[in-house]
Amino acid sequence: MAALVPAPFTSAPPFRAVSFAALLVTLALAAARDAPARDLHLGVIEYELSCLPCHGLDGRGKGPQARTLARRPADLTQLAKSNNGRFPADRVAEMIDGRSSVAAHGPRAMPVWGERYRIRVDPGDTDAYVEKRAREQIEALVAYIRSIQKW
Repeated sequence: MAALVPAPFTSAPPFRAVSFAALLVTLALAAARDAPARDLHLGVIEYELSCLPCHGLDGRGKGPQARTLARRPADLTQLAKSNNGRFPADRVAEMIDGRSSVAAHGPRAMPVWGERYRIRVDPGDTDAYVEKRAREQIEALVAYIRSIQKW
């Protein structure tokens, strides 16, 4: 999996890295136009593009960008264990989407991926199609995160 992470992302200045990441997310959106949510490969790709820089290859919160953050990223492999053995899929999806954050939970340290997943790839895309595609991408990412749990 590490081979899929572009080298410039780990060594580029933050602005360039974010721009490069945005480009990769846009390309992934275009490539994943019709991929079903149950396709674990889409979840892996989304993880590598969006999560790996902070959460790391193994999901434990030790990615190459983690040390630059004020708050350490969550260990994604322990979500089920810390939730009485049940994987909190709905909460994980809400956290990834990020558009409905709760002010009482404090400032959000993670990007709002829901906005990026809702980028219109084709000007002819309907709102319903864009929303469906975004939900499928989030569901695929949640499925991948479920697959790396250390029960």
